Amino acid sequence: MTTRSRSLLRLVAPMLVLAGATVIPPTTAAQAGRPKPHATTAAAVARATDAVTLNPVADAWVDASRPTANAGRTTSLRVDAVPRQVAYLRFDVTGVSSDPTAVLRLYVETASSTGVDIHPVSDNTWDESTITYANAPPIGATTVRSGPVGADTWVSVSVSSIVTGNGPVTLALTTTNDTGLRVTSREGTNKPQLITPSPPNPSPYVVSRLGAVTYQAASDVTGETYTGSLKTVLESAVVELNRLGGGTVRFGAGTFDFGAEYMKLEGIRKVTFVGAGMYDTLIRNDNSSAGDTEPFNTKGWDSVMVRDLAVSAEGAFRSTSDALDFDDGNNMVVERVRVTASRGRGIVFDGKNQSWVSMGNTVRDCVISGAQSDGVELLATSGDTVTGCTITNVGGHGIQVNRASSTADQPNKTADHNVISDNVIDQAGQDGVNVNGGTDNRVVDNHITNNANVTPNRDGIRVTTATGVPCVDTLVSGDVAIDDQTVKTQRYGLYITEGCDATIVGPGNTFTPNRVSAIRDAGTGTVFH
Repeated sequence: MTTRSRSLLRLVAPMLVLAGATVIPPTTAAQAGRPKPHATTAAAVARATDAVTLNPVADAWVDASRPTANAGRTTSLRVDAVPRQVAYLRFDVTGVSSDPTAVLRLYVETASSTGVDIHPVSDNTWDESTITYANAPPIGATTVRSGPVGADTWVSVSVSSIVTGNGPVTLALTTTNDTGLRVTSREGTNKPQLITPSPPNPSPYVVSRLGAVTYQAASDVTGETYTGSLKTVLESAVVELNRLGGGTVRFGAGTFDFGAEYMKLEGIRKVTFVGAGMYDTLIRNDNSSAGDTEPFNTKGWDSVMVRDLAVSAEGAFRSTSDALDFDDGNNMVVERVRVTASRGRGIVFDGKNQSWVSMGNTVRDCVISGAQSDGVELLATSGDTVTGCTITNVGGHGIQVNRASSTADQPNKTADHNVISDNVIDQAGQDGVNVNGGTDNRVVDNHITNNANVTPNRDGIRVTTATGVPCVDTLVSGDVAIDDQTVKTQRYGLYITEGCDATIVGPGNTFTPNRVSAIRDAGTGTVFH
């Protein structure tokens, strides 16, 4: 695989490694499993960006097997490795900025597993009516490769490294494939285009599966497409959207498999990941390595949304290798997401490490089962909401509002002002809801049943803390926390431990039956309504 010539590493932090990204055209409907994308017209692109769209002033192709023949008036340009056939295109570039960017758009008539290589040509004096293989100007080194291309579709490739100012620019097309391909010429209907500056934000990128391990992320707006592994195309599309101020990555119905890989990105803002539905789109991986292997392995994301899809993170148990891990995440929304398996937690927001500030996040209408640790954890993060979720058969707590550990970068940092409401939690391995430290956390109108089925002496709702860590003003109201099994496992409906002060037990709670009793209150200043 090759990368776009305009290296994405110039555009994002150095830690983002996007190996294997290739720019290709959108595939046919049969390949993509969706209607063939509408090709954006040159006029529409120009209106959207105030761009200049140029057709070639000359184009031709030359053939090593016919070194004196001229092919400057044909409706197709031929490119081949054996016999060697090279296409030349010249544009008269006008209207470029002081920092020019440009995209070459070609209409490819025949499919190719390798596509075309694009080269600069320093000599612009050739004439399309007289150019032959024998007198053609020499070409420079490959600047960018298109990668595999489908038939009867547009391909967009950045040529910003070649277009450096106004004036004539010649591009040459070659291929390494001995099965040639054809590109429509300026004499044809779908003429080549040079667009400068580069076209607009490509959102949405539509991710589709091309084969057992091959995927593409295609923009109907610009025609730009990445192909390769799921990790490659997803990271490439997200980084491009992030560079341009945000946008949407859309998944159709089906399974999208990372294999043993996973997405790992930092500093992403205002990107939405959306599927066809939590029972229709599945994103999965399977990895039992010693490190974190989350399908969504993130740091420093802000105002990102993940919705209407399922995630399965399979592999041997590892308590901190989760399905969706948002380190230092702020203003995030996880909505209508189903987690079917996780090595650790289903969803976690983490604000414990040095300089991390995690707050203002929302999880709503999620469905979580099969997580080997907590269903949802709010770890040293504040102002979050978890609402309307159904969490069953997880190995840890159903939902935990948790302080940082005493050895964390921000030791014992508490999670404050969080709301846990209207959730259904059943058969959690430990507590249904666990509030460990913090101020003004609210557990309201949840239905919690039959927990502590892995770890004994756990409860429906537990409000607890460590010595010296604040645990103040927790509200528990309108909750059902019972055990209706024949053999009961859930000890108390509500357990308030020592060190927790001014817990408010509001009206409307139901804490009977349970294995031992309804409530145990070992806190101080508890207020019962």
